Amino acid sequence: MIGRVGSCVLLFRNGGRRMKGSDLLVAALENEGVERIFGVPGEENLDVVESLRRSSIKLIVTRHEQPASFMAATQGRLTGRPGVCLATLGPGALNLTTGAAFALLGAMPMIMITGQKGILTRKQGRFQVVDIVATMAPLTKMARQIVSPTIIPTTVREAFRLAQQERPGPVHLELPEDIAAEEASEIPVVKPHAINIPVADSAALDRAAKRSPNRLQRLPSLPAIPQLRFSAPVSSQAHTLSTRARLHAVLLKWTCISQNFDDRRVRVGHSGWQSLERQRRQ
Repeated sequence: MIGRVGSCVLLFRNGGRRMKGSDLLVAALENEGVERIFGVPGEENLDVVESLRRSSIKLIVTRHEQPASFMAATQGRLTGRPGVCLATLGPGALNLTTGAAFALLGAMPMIMITGQKGILTRKQGRFQVVDIVATMAPLTKMARQIVSPTIIPTTVREAFRLAQQERPGPVHLELPEDIAAEEASEIPVVKPHAINIPVADSAALDRAAKRSPNRLQRLPSLPAIPQLRFSAPVSSQAHTLSTRARLHAVLLKWTCISQNFDDRRVRVGHSGWQSLERQRRQ
């Protein structure tokens, strides 16, 4: 069984046997703290599915790739940590595009992993082969094909970093089936690090508040907005948003990060905002 990566070194199975590319991928996902993956198994991602079976990550099988992408995006939106979804090549991968656009527009961190025919040899020619990397490029923060097992740890770390970095969004990784099955020697994983979130200067927010009084008057209708993430202090006694926090939401088009609420790190979405409204009325 693939061990948890606690010492930043990939562990081998059965007394030091070489690992497949899919094993390296799953170990890197474990290193990022991934607990579940939403997706649909297929021929081109069977090695990844088998590696998941031997790992601590739970594969949640959906009936269609599109809901898998929405589930991953929503997990990222609610937790702040990238949700992960899995699909096969061609039509299966194309079904993730709607979820990718959803996550990109809503600033939701998400990692999409798709399969592909082998890049060295292909038994079926170009059957169902679509350039998914080029398709995903305008819908993601990064779309990349993994061309060697040796780059998997660094590529996965880069994907998670970009997905969480402001402005959060989806990242696409394509793993061809021959790379997933290729064996590689021991490769260290990259230890995750904290993401520094930029916060606007207080003086700049105060100046903008004086210049945007009309826009602030429209904020009571916020429950209809899909997502709100703000980064200014909130009154812990009255549970009301300060003018500065309200303005910050306006200036950044409802896509800021909340760092303070009752001295706790929180992430406020549609339901979270409604909870704040209920508490404010009480």
